[in-house]
Amino acid sequence: MPEIAVRMTKRNHNAFVHLLGALESQGFDLGELLITKDFREILEAKPKLVLYSFFTEEIWGPLRDEIKLLKERGALLIAGGYHAIAMPKHTLGMGFDIAVVGEGEEVIYTLLTTLKKTGYKLTKELAGIRGLAFYLGGEFVFTGFAKVEDFWRFPPYPESVRLISPIEITRGCPFGCYYCQTPYIKGFRMRHRPIGQIAKYSRRMRDMRYITPNAFAYGSPGAILKLNKLEALLKALQPLRKEGRRLFYGTFPSEVRPEFVLPETLELLIDYADNRRLAIGAQSGDDAILKAMHRLHRVEHVQRAVEYMLEYGFEPVVDFIVGLPNETPESQGRSIELMKWIMNKGGKVRAHYFMPLPGTPWARCKPSPLSDEMKKFLGRMSAKGKIEGSWGTQIELSRRLQRLIEEFYEVPMSHTGGVREVC
Repeated sequence: MPEIAVRMTKRNHNAFVHLLGALESQGFDLGELLITKDFREILEAKPKLVLYSFFTEEIWGPLRDEIKLLKERGALLIAGGYHAIAMPKHTLGMGFDIAVVGEGEEVIYTLLTTLKKTGYKLTKELAGIRGLAFYLGGEFVFTGFAKVEDFWRFPPYPESVRLISPIEITRGCPFGCYYCQTPYIKGFRMRHRPIGQIAKYSRRMRDMRYITPNAFAYGSPGAILKLNKLEALLKALQPLRKEGRRLFYGTFPSEVRPEFVLPETLELLIDYADNRRLAIGAQSGDDAILKAMHRLHRVEHVQRAVEYMLEYGFEPVVDFIVGLPNETPESQGRSIELMKWIMNKGGKVRAHYFMPLPGTPWARCKPSPLSDEMKKFLGRMSAKGKIEGSWGTQIELSRRLQRLIEEFYEVPMSHTGGVREVC
């Protein structure tokens, strides 16, 4: 039976597919792994080591029960993902033996090969591997934040295991929105997978989809549009469309920033892509709130983007966050007016409730209470099916996150060094 198991889930699927590709490309035999989404298989296999990856909001699910059962069987547990990076001490306190802090492609290979040699024990050899947090002899050890500047050295898929996910074509974001983990964990400089490699691996997908924080910024340092680079990428994917594959660009699981939605970018999608929906992040209808969250666009950019999309035959899908720190009933009223304007124009709105995420400048910020007007508006529009999103269930999740951060706050360990605390 395999000594190492990979606990796949619906939410960590994309991350593990890429990590498995990185492991294999460095010479690790994936035949030595049990890769499964069925936890019962892992229990029956009794592996010596189990790999996990998860977000903070998942710690209140079945994860704790799984940890307990595996620890009772003597398994060594390794955690990666956003929660392990932002709160490694809390992760270890949950029962994990090692937290991987940072970008994991190189860390995981070195870690697994070292643990195999040492009989899956925590030893001083681990202190020489960058990107780990663990306890050794009762002392907390942190070996530094792991960075992989040239992440494209690693393929997005493994060859020996038939697993597929959307391809991460860009890593990092220069805008530094205070509520978002991406720039602080993956850096402020955008790094892009080369076009030839994207085209090569896109052949595996029936529907070609990509992971990027701003799809129209491909080829750019991040804050400017490089139209020639974007067009070169989309052109390179056309032979695959001719073979019957569909290209979805700028929609799930990625989005575009509103100021990048221009006639020239939309014309590229009309010529080269199949989707006629486009996801953009507005987040608020109040310019003062947008400035406070370091969003670096204005309401007028959102309105212009929606009008351009409708003019070119695209359905706008616009995200908002409600309950943002320091919102007033007046600023929430401005968001309501912008939502109404979008819906009246024929666009879709997705509403989310503010959640203070560890590792961000707003981690210790409190949500603002929803005004009566906002509660009634969201409830009425949701009942009519005009507003999508999980804002209702996220209210309780936000409360849990606040309690977690109040009790277990850790100074963020980020790609860029210190994280500015705004609250």
